[in-house]
Amino acid sequence: MNSKDTYETTANAKVNLFLRICGRLQNGYHKLYTVMQELDFCDDITVNIDSGRMSGIEVICRGRSDIDPRKNLCYKAADRFYSQMSKKYTDNRFVSPFTEIEITKRIPSEAGMGGGSSDAAAVLVVLQEHFNNPFTEDELSRIAVNVGADVPFFLYGGTCLCEMVGEVVTPLASLAGMDILVVKPEKGVSTPDCFARIDDKPSGTFDAGIYSGFTDALSVERQTNTDKLEAILRFKDCLINDLQEPAAEFVPQINDIVDLLYDAGASCAVMSGSGSAVFALFEDTKSAETARETVAGDPRSAGCDIILTKTI
Repeated sequence: MNSKDTYETTANAKVNLFLRICGRLQNGYHKLYTVMQELDFCDDITVNIDSGRMSGIEVICRGRSDIDPRKNLCYKAADRFYSQMSKKYTDNRFVSPFTEIEITKRIPSEAGMGGGSSDAAAVLVVLQEHFNNPFTEDELSRIAVNVGADVPFFLYGGTCLCEMVGEVVTPLASLAGMDILVVKPEKGVSTPDCFARIDDKPSGTFDAGIYSGFTDALSVERQTNTDKLEAILRFKDCLINDLQEPAAEFVPQINDIVDLLYDAGASCAVMSGSGSAVFALFEDTKSAETARETVAGDPRSAGCDIILTKTI
């Protein structure tokens, strides 16, 4: 192994096709039932591992200099990984190397698009590779969920059903190639604040049988985007995000964006995660491109990031 090794990778965004809150667990965390979908829109990550320098972790986040590097999820991911390595090698054979993590941000923060979680997962994958896979899939997933609830999903990517806090991940059939338009208001939503607000709301109706039928439908491989969209729209009433209402209390523009996307021809429009980004699915690329132009020219989207991308 060289004294210094450099790894370059990407960390993709996600949206939640639906997100249901199904109560609280004994540990106080919310019990989730959600389908996450990876997008072809990413941050860039460079990890430099230097075994010739004293142990330490340094995070450089280009585009978000306001965040304390030690509070960055990439720092937490590396720290948790090395902590578990030390426990694995109890004879003191393991000494963590100096690790520099450079992030070039593109995924908006406080958007519900999983940018920080995806970055953290990318770091875990790099470290797992660098040290020749010291952890099993389950062990790495346990490290991941201790970093953040969405991090285990990004170890899989694609389309996945995620349950409990987010650590129970079931890969579904690919929905890759679908056209998706994401509109992110200038103002974001704090995830802890949004979850705190949901506790003050009456619980919505959750029909486990209907959602099981939906996820079963998403387990069937489909070749064309038309077939994929039709499968989703058969369960359009399930495309609910329980966090959308409380998030809109912090950022009322969320509701305006949902209306705007439907006005622009979206087949469906839903807020992702804890917000404030809203995404819409379209029948084809031309419809999505036309909608982007419509959204960009409408005053309801003032100050928004408008991202045209695809599912992967």
